[in-house]
Amino acid sequence: MGVLRNRSGLVATVAVAVLGLPLLGPVLGPVAASAQIAQSIVDRHMGVSRERAADRPRSEGDQTVVNGWPLYRTERGQEAYNATMATLAATAGPAPGAPAFRRCFDLDCDFDVPRIGRDGWIPAGRIWISPSDYILIVHSPRNERMRRRSDRSMRYFVFHEFHNSSRNTDPYDTISSHRSRVFVPFYMSKAGVDAYGRKYVAIVQVAPFDVVSVHATNYGSSGPGVEVAKNMADDLEPLQARAGIVLARMVKRAVPHLRVVNHRGREGLSMLRGYDRWAEARQRERSRQSVALPFVDARGSRVASARAGLADLIFTPGRSRQLAVRDRAFVPPRSLVEEPQSPQTVAAVYDEPQLVGPIRLARPPAAVPETLTEPRPVRPRAPVLVRPAQLVRRSAFASDVGQ
Repeated sequence: MGVLRNRSGLVATVAVAVLGLPLLGPVLGPVAASAQIAQSIVDRHMGVSRERAADRPRSEGDQTVVNGWPLYRTERGQEAYNATMATLAATAGPAPGAPAFRRCFDLDCDFDVPRIGRDGWIPAGRIWISPSDYILIVHSPRNERMRRRSDRSMRYFVFHEFHNSSRNTDPYDTISSHRSRVFVPFYMSKAGVDAYGRKYVAIVQVAPFDVVSVHATNYGSSGPGVEVAKNMADDLEPLQARAGIVLARMVKRAVPHLRVVNHRGREGLSMLRGYDRWAEARQRERSRQSVALPFVDARGSRVASARAGLADLIFTPGRSRQLAVRDRAFVPPRSLVEEPQSPQTVAAVYDEPQLVGPIRLARPPAAVPETLTEPRPVRPRAPVLVRPAQLVRRSAFASDVGQ
């Protein structure tokens, strides 16, 4: 566990999060926080001792935080994590409005995405799939010479899932463990939450998509694959399923004859079923008009010079999330909340601010009268009706008592 001693010599720790998951780390003072932000994100914890890192990963996000930044066990994992956070900072900005997705709600359309370049790399950046969800394409190349396949020699695009004994699905730890040869060119994270409350999934590309790799030997390792941060017993996250559709769409556009498959058994099967449903729906459509998903390019110079604190990038538990003024809105009318509406109607209503009632001046409460302190009847007293028979019996009883 990373610690920090203040002037009084006390050691303090605090819970923070990486990709929305809890960690243990130090409480930063003003000097340490400013020094952290002054250093570029891609250079943090590079070339330093790893003694303060945890020995074994217990789960994803189980990283020691030193000087306000997660310290990974290997420099390879640190490099991939830093590249993800730097890309997140380099593409920061306002989310596109609902009109940009009216004809493509929940990826229910034929969409355009950035094309893979001749060098085999997807352009790094942020692909918005809704006003509150996006996919982050990150470059973290392996520092070695790589041999690429020809299009003719590739036959499959394979979905993988984690199945290790520790159940650790941290993609950066997994990138660290694949040391000998390239296993897959793509690694997909779980859904994280940024500082503005938006969900994202990071796809880290470590090699050209057509690199000669050693994965999926049952398919002859003939084609690219993606390692998804999911144990086979876990449920597939909805945003991961959409990210798988987007990634498979990009790879298929580069090599149309590739067949999208899962590895074997149930591994990657839920990812494959999500893509198959999307592909079958596109074949049934009469109109093949495509929608261009909003894309924010992450230029290499901006990624290399990105600077930000951890809380400025991802959501930290125990504090309210940041909300820019431009993103604030009025509460929607009650009828919209209670009555089910179509996605098109919801998007149209949310385009313009809605008031829940007229604006009125606040007034102090009226003084309570002193007379209210005494008990009062809540209704007028009604007369008690007595029947004649009751009067007779009471008279007789009174005469008996008198005698």
